[in-house]
Amino acid sequence: MLAGRCTPLAGARLCAAPAPRRARSRAVRVSAVSDAGGIATLLRKATSRKTSAPPPPPPAGTPADATALKAAGAALAIPALPAFVATEPVLDAFGVTHSDPSAFAAVEDIGHYSNVIGSDCFVLVALCALVVLADAAENNRLDSATYQRLAVALVLYGGSVTLGVLAAFGVGFAAPDLAPAPSPAAVAAVAAAFSPAAAVGASVVSKYGDGLEGAIARAKEDVRVVLDVGGASERGGYLERYYKLSFWASMIVGGAFAFSPLSPLALVNEYDASAQFLQRAFGLGTVFMLAPAQFVLLDAASRGRLGGGTFKKLNLSIAACIAGIDGMTIYTFGAAKALGPDADALASASGGVYNYVGALAVSFSILAVYLYQGVFAKK
Repeated sequence: MLAGRCTPLAGARLCAAPAPRRARSRAVRVSAVSDAGGIATLLRKATSRKTSAPPPPPPAGTPADATALKAAGAALAIPALPAFVATEPVLDAFGVTHSDPSAFAAVEDIGHYSNVIGSDCFVLVALCALVVLADAAENNRLDSATYQRLAVALVLYGGSVTLGVLAAFGVGFAAPDLAPAPSPAAVAAVAAAFSPAAAVGASVVSKYGDGLEGAIARAKEDVRVVLDVGGASERGGYLERYYKLSFWASMIVGGAFAFSPLSPLALVNEYDASAQFLQRAFGLGTVFMLAPAQFVLLDAASRGRLGGGTFKKLNLSIAACIAGIDGMTIYTFGAAKALGPDADALASASGGVYNYVGALAVSFSILAVYLYQGVFAKK
């Protein structure tokens, strides 16, 4: 029977009641709402796919990076640290005169000894840089400007010392009259000690610091900072200026040792290939390892971060470096005085007693600041 129509049945008319309109309209509304809900759900899903968070950046350091940095530290420490107490094998490999440090036989021997010990002190700063970089690799922080600067310093320091000993060997080979020159064993030992630090530093810069382009851009900004000698942030104040002046002192004094054939402070100036390398290695350490570490500290001072573990370690390593150089200077000055050299023996000396006294006075004042900051600086 059709709804709403009448049908004759046994003389009567039976009619079906029409379907209620409210029921039909309600069904239509429910269907429409259901359809709208489905569309809204689809829209939400599509929108969520478009606005979902980007994937996290890759880690700024891996266990493999940490292992490589520690290995480079071991490669540098194993030959360099024993040289503090056993200089004669080193001097023998370079072919220069030497004698027992407890009883020097000649002024020249004192000069060779002091060059080895003085240059070796900068290894302490390099080893500290490798330690804090390894820690940064384990904590995914190698992309930080602090660690990028230290990595660049390792590239410059390790690379310049390696190239320097190769150049000295080449000069001795090409010009025998400039002998003695480093022996092949000396060249191999220096390269094996310093080149891993340079290589791992380059790897850190390449992987986490935008490579050479990023390093150059950062260096330009850093140069702008140090050229503003009197400038300082509100948080950095006088301490930031102090680190800035320390940086410039290292660049000037270190540059004189590294890039001049005449040392600004030497009992004897010699011009053979080995002696020149040993003298210049001191300057290379000053310019390419000490000064960059000092810049890292002045940057930390400008941000009020000297109490951080990385910066306290750097301060202490620089304090140890300066203490070693000062101790060597005092000891060798006393040893030279005990020999009572005549004017002829000191004919090629440079600097004089006033330079020694002045250098020690400045060094001790610098040492005190770095030691204090390494122990007592607060976050």
